[in-house]
Amino acid sequence: MSRSNPRPTRRLARLGVPGFTITELLIVIGIIVLLIGILLPALGKVNERAKVAETNATMEEFAKACEAFRQEFGFYPGIVPEEILASDPQISGTENAIFHLMGGAIDQNDPEYNQAPYSTWPQITFGSGPNTFAIRYNPSEIGKGPRIAGQSYAPFFSPKATELAPTTGQVLADGTADDKAIPDLLDAWGQPVIYLRSARGVGDLVGEYSSGVRNQFVIESIYPYLLSDFLGELGQTQADSVIRLNSGANRAKTLAQLIRHPGFGNENQPNSGGAIGTAKGKIVLMSSGADGVYFSQYDGPGTQVAPQTNIRSGSYVKPGIVGDYDDVVVFTGG
Repeated sequence: MSRSNPRPTRRLARLGVPGFTITELLIVIGIIVLLIGILLPALGKVNERAKVAETNATMEEFAKACEAFRQEFGFYPGIVPEEILASDPQISGTENAIFHLMGGAIDQNDPEYNQAPYSTWPQITFGSGPNTFAIRYNPSEIGKGPRIAGQSYAPFFSPKATELAPTTGQVLADGTADDKAIPDLLDAWGQPVIYLRSARGVGDLVGEYSSGVRNQFVIESIYPYLLSDFLGELGQTQADSVIRLNSGANRAKTLAQLIRHPGFGNENQPNSGGAIGTAKGKIVLMSSGADGVYFSQYDGPGTQVAPQTNIRSGSYVKPGIVGDYDDVVVFTGG
């Protein structure tokens, strides 16, 4: 009978090549796991910083497009007048600007409004009674250039494919889902970027249109995003937003605190008071950042256990409080 081959480990031992013991293998595996545990958070932070930089670049390019539009026409983009949109926000302020920058909509004052092909496009009528405004829109035409005062223009903004897409979870003023599939400006996390433009040059800094007081900025154009409970690619509820957590005048004051210039007005009365508050720009662009929530209560002052939603007055008010949040904010226009 032939003898069986010796075990490999014994053969290696005869050749002078020792094998690993179970203890040694476990130590090596432990070291590898430890290194992965150290490196992954660092890689995650690098990735998040890259997304912040990418988002900031997208917003800066959009801001430049808005400035180019203003240079051409004397006002910032938005096919529907700001206060009419605020009275009936059937689209977001961002979508309103995209129509003016890139096309895809025509307003009621265009001489070809009721002519083909525009007469076949869906119509949206904003407001009620005598104070109404209508547009026709076609999302497939976005990017071909806007029509302003009856003339066609080349697009003012040409985003990457990843920067423009309809947002899921967007809601209408009555709380129902918005299914118009109008593209939104997206940040690097796939969440929509808020666009706010100044409606007036005087008055309190921010207010609700329904209050009857005319303000520099009106808040309702951000409601399609702010009131969502499942927004964008991250599917985030905005219920933790410090803006949304307040209501009425306090909601407006909270937004005012986030956009105000710290060198003007009373920081404990961000809307008015001894001196009228002033925004850092006529245009405000806001990304919700990595958490997908616009100014989450868990990012700002206070603690995770006891977050602070009152940033309008009191001990937590300070200049530049917007910097306490992970949101990316860009201002333009003086």
